[in-house]
Amino acid sequence: MGIPRRSLLWLPAAVAAAVTAWAVLARPARVRLSDLGVYTGAVDGLRHGASLYDFMSAGHAPFTYPPFAGLLFLPLADVPVLPLQLLWTLATIAAVALTALLLDRRRAPAYALVLALSAPVSSNLKYGQISLFLAAAIVADVLALRRSRWQGALIGVAAAIKLTPLIFIPMLWLAGRRRAAVTAASTFLACALAAAIALPGDSWRFWTSEVFHVSRLGYISSVGNQSLNGVLMRFDVPGPARSWIALTVGGGIAATGLWHAARLGRQGQWLPALIITGAASVVLSPVSWTHHQLWLVLAALLPVRGKLWPVLVVALMVMPVTALGPPAWSNSRLLLAVAITVVAPMFLKDSPRSAEGGVRRSGLFGTVRIGGERMPSRSASQEPHRVPLSQPMPPTARAPHPRRRSNSPAAHRLVGPLPESKPPLV
Repeated sequence: MGIPRRSLLWLPAAVAAAVTAWAVLARPARVRLSDLGVYTGAVDGLRHGASLYDFMSAGHAPFTYPPFAGLLFLPLADVPVLPLQLLWTLATIAAVALTALLLDRRRAPAYALVLALSAPVSSNLKYGQISLFLAAAIVADVLALRRSRWQGALIGVAAAIKLTPLIFIPMLWLAGRRRAAVTAASTFLACALAAAIALPGDSWRFWTSEVFHVSRLGYISSVGNQSLNGVLMRFDVPGPARSWIALTVGGGIAATGLWHAARLGRQGQWLPALIITGAASVVLSPVSWTHHQLWLVLAALLPVRGKLWPVLVVALMVMPVTALGPPAWSNSRLLLAVAITVVAPMFLKDSPRSAEGGVRRSGLFGTVRIGGERMPSRSASQEPHRVPLSQPMPPTARAPHPRRRSNSPAAHRLVGPLPESKPPLV
């Protein structure tokens, strides 16, 4: 029995992921999966009575997540380092495959290949980051749970681990998913409350102090930070002016993106709404590292008019363009995020509705079913006139019975004489 042909389609993505994983795991132990080391180091100190926010790694990286994330990471402290790194890497690759399947089962192998080659996925694997798991949870919440009473719960948990996913709550609200938005906000608050009960000191410290110290997030003026705030820092904009510009301009861009996302969500086009909101988070967040930028890779699926868009997106997100030097290149992913948030939604192709609901749009690999809200196949004005069963048909509308011979000469001229019946064959 040979390998199923469908399985062979996953081979290029598997090879790409395996090569990246091998390169990551072959790095020196002191720098291998360094962010995962921050998670485990911080919770190990927590078990010995220290604060999560007192930890500092050998690379001078602190723990920057809300206390609820520390609670989730506690079991990791009991796992030996190398097995944990292997399991984390395999789980990251599995999250790539899951995300591709959630987008489109039929084209999942091709999507997984592009994701595996992209800079955000490589960065997640290199640092042992949690960002890809959170993105997969958000994709599952918006696309897979859209008809579930639990929609919003995964977004709430993701936001309790890392604050950036909070932007998806107003997206749900403005798109008419009020119950899902309330579920997301309630889940976020419940997780924060659980952390406050378990870790009252760390919770107070985070929400009153650490959350405002953006400088703790690392070397945020580097080209790895593609947020608006990071670009302004690279242009040496003074602190007060930078904060005001990042808040007003970045907030305006994010608000525009949420307006577009809400409009698309109300039309049942949830994948474009998801991508545009994710791109808005890249612009607005004080820090948007490469591993945060998965939404920009998915923007290749937006059905923008013209054939250049998906090629441009994939090129910017696969090639190391931010390292090329000039500002136009070093800040190119921020420019892409702004284009996705503000410009691209105005140039989406009009596509027919699919028979099973949702909308079919042409993207990077052909036509993909987006969303899934059941929509009528035609408007009320296009519906054929139907006579209610309780209303008798007028005499002029009644057709003669097919087996009833009419004595009208006009009937004979129109349909001819009825054929003679034949006895059944025995």
